Order: sequence, then C-alpha cells, then structure tokens
Amino acid sequence: MLKALLIDDEARARENLRILLQKYCSGDVEVIGESENVETGYQDILMLKPDLVFLDIEMGKGTGFDLLSSFDHYPFKVIFVTAYDQYAIKAIKFSALDYLLKPVTIKDLVGAVNKAKAAINDNEDARFQALFEVIKKPLQKTNRLVIPVQDGYKLVPVDQIMFCQAQKEYTYINQVNGDVICSSLNLGEYEDLLNDYDFFRVHHSYIINRQYIQRYVRGDGGEVIIHNNHHIPVSRRKKDEFLIWLTQP
Repeated sequence: MLKALLIDDEARARENLRILLQKYCSGDVEVIGESENVETGYQDILMLKPDLVFLDIEMGKGTGFDLLSSFDHYPFKVIFVTAYDQYAIKAIKFSALDYLLKPVTIKDLVGAVNKAKAAINDNEDARFQALFEVIKKPLQKTNRLVIPVQDGYKLVPVDQIMFCQAQKEYTYINQVNGDVICSSLNLGEYEDLLNDYDFFRVHHSYIINRQYIQRYVRGDGGEVIIHNNHHIPVSRRKKDEFLIWLTQP
C-alpha cells in the first residue's frame, strides 16, 4: 500500500483526486494527507514521509518545481497533476517523469498509480536533477535526456545524440561516441522532445541533429551524410521543408 500526499492549492481538485483514489485505487493507495501550498507541502513531506506525492505545478506564489528543488534526495515518487502547460509537460517528459492532466481521468490515474507501484524502489534522484536542468536552462544542448530502457533509465546529453532511428515500436538513439541505446518510446515522442534542440525528422524512420550534418546529397529525396559516415535518407515529402530548415541560421 502506497502512502500518498496530495499537494494542490485548489481544494476541489484535491477532493476530486482523493475521491478517485479511494474509489478506484483503494487497494494500492492510502491518502495520508493534503497540502495547499509549497511551504506546507514541503513540511508535510518531511513529517508524513509519503511514498507517493501527487503534485500540482502552479500553486499561487510558488510551483511544484520550487517545492521539489528544496530536496537533495527523493525517497518518494511524484506524479505531477496539472492543467495543460506545454512547457512544463515537455520538461517532465524530457525527464521521463509521470504526470496527469486535469481533469484527471480514471484510466490515466490507475495507469500512473500502477507505474509508481511497479517502480517504487527505483532511485529518482538523477531524473529530478535532469528535470531541474531543463527548467533552469531551457534548450541548453548539454541538458540530459532521460531515456527509458529495459532495466531502468539512461541519461544522455542532447549534444551527444547524432540521430534517432525507428525500428518497429522501438527507437535507437545513436550517440557520437558510437554507443546506441534502444528505447521503448516511439520516434514520435523523441521528435516532440528534441524538436526545440535543432533536430529534424527527415524521414518516417529518422530524426537527425543539425550539428552532426556533414553534407546533403541531392536525389529524389536525397540523403544526409552524418558524422562517422552515416547515410540518412530524406523522404521526398520532407525534402523541401528540410532544405529550408538546413539553410536557416
């Protein structure tokens, strides 16, 4: 049974979440407390020592990120609960952390609880540090992307990724040092996460990093030569858009 703390400045949001947890997750989660702001949330985490924290992001004078940055170690799981905020959600996804959109649905809640329960013994510290990197220094190419792998997570600086390749339901992350990481996330997820870091999806199976492009070879769609002589095809339908992107400063 996971001991859960709800932190949200909206009383109605806390009540709705508590009711859903009691009705659909009662065998897995026990709500041991509620907090309405960053300060009381911090104190309640110290006092109650929850296994799981449902954390709102925007809370009046502070944010859920402010609260978490007060800790050096994270012996608890966090599920962010937020209204739609593209920047915040992208930062959370970049760090492979979990979130729920308001209004919370039963399916999403049960899925998030099951994931937290399955990973209760995982160390979260590195993922939170990666999250703070993205929040404090948006779009820095040294920010580390957290990649889910079979036995946990790997953290890779964005500027070390040459290209991503889709193979069936998996994505292979190719690094400049020659290492390749197989991720269970699909290529579309990485396209969304890396788009702001000067990556481009040149083909339904490939996303490439501009900094490793050595040359473009003309053809029907053509192909891009990447560092270490990797030949990446450019699809015909992507060609014009790609050439515009390539010639932009």
